[in-house]
Amino acid sequence: MYPTRYANQEFATTKRSQNRIAICHPPQIFLNTAECCTSIPPIFNQPYELQDIPVPEIGDKDLLVKIGAAGFCHTDYQVFEGVYKSPLPMTPSHEPVGTTVAVGKEAARKWQIGQRVGALLFKHACGTCAPCRMFKDPPGSDKPDIVVCQGKELLGLTHDGGFAEYVVADAETTSLLPDGLPFEQAAPLMCAGATVWGGIKHLGLPPGAPVAVIGVGGLGQLAIQFLKALGYRTVAIDNRPEGLALAEEIESTALRADAVVDYNSEDALEQVVEFAGDGGVAGVVVCTDDVPATEWSVKILRPRGVCVPLGLPTAGFHFNAFDVVFKELKIQGSLVASKRLVDEMLEVVAKHRVWSHITTVNFEDVPRLPEMYMDKHLKGRLVLKM
Repeated sequence: MYPTRYANQEFATTKRSQNRIAICHPPQIFLNTAECCTSIPPIFNQPYELQDIPVPEIGDKDLLVKIGAAGFCHTDYQVFEGVYKSPLPMTPSHEPVGTTVAVGKEAARKWQIGQRVGALLFKHACGTCAPCRMFKDPPGSDKPDIVVCQGKELLGLTHDGGFAEYVVADAETTSLLPDGLPFEQAAPLMCAGATVWGGIKHLGLPPGAPVAVIGVGGLGQLAIQFLKALGYRTVAIDNRPEGLALAEEIESTALRADAVVDYNSEDALEQVVEFAGDGGVAGVVVCTDDVPATEWSVKILRPRGVCVPLGLPTAGFHFNAFDVVFKELKIQGSLVASKRLVDEMLEVVAKHRVWSHITTVNFEDVPRLPEMYMDKHLKGRLVLKM
């Protein structure tokens, strides 16, 4: 059960008109103890529906978060398509941020009501699978590394996500947001930001090394800024006018790429090698699922360079064997980042004012998100703003 203060202090008593529910209008802030509004896709490849469901209860290790914003990601589109065969009905979005309105008994040791937080995709490490026993975060501790846990829950994939008024967050995978960071800017950081931050950490390269970012969209724009903030020489690569423009439009000039290359240029490879010197870049972060671009990524690497492909092409990865073997390249997988790394990322965001190009939508526009996402002219991230 929720604490008494939850029912008495955090909930208003006025319900909205039932007519609004019948015509599927967006909810007003519906703070009734029995119901909340959520968006649920009833069938794969069918529009989301807006429904009223009970406010979820929380466990001892959980937080109840009143949503301030939630992002729409490529993975959300894959869930929509049925790629992951998620159980339905399912509330989408694994990029939720907001304010804590209820705190579980054990979670209360670290958290309190009224804090501004962001929840990661991962929830509730099982603690018993082989990866949980083998890998700890931080290393040397007794805490399982939930990133590789085989029994974890996944927001928006196996457990209801952030396109709702309230979401249940795992206190162990929730991060405190920096003061002054707007919710709509914080939301993309919970997946897009965490994904590229984890990928950059997997490069294992010293500051000053030349690194390429292929694909300047929701992930790529953040990868460029993080790399620059960390002191890397950075080249941005895309073949879409929107991506090339986005690389030039990063708000902080100090966080813009040192060079921008059009992948369609006949001399694109030569441009990258000339920028990097020593035969190519030391690392490349691939922020697209485009198969030709992913295959091309290893051609711009110098010997013993590192490629971190973050996209998930349905056709799989294809790399030239001679490039990989003769240059002794490393292909490094990377799946988001742990809370420890996300906390580190948020410090960099606050210090350097890392900013995303976003398009915000209201709750009534949620059913349009899959269509909006597939618009080839989309720049940056789609974010629900409550």
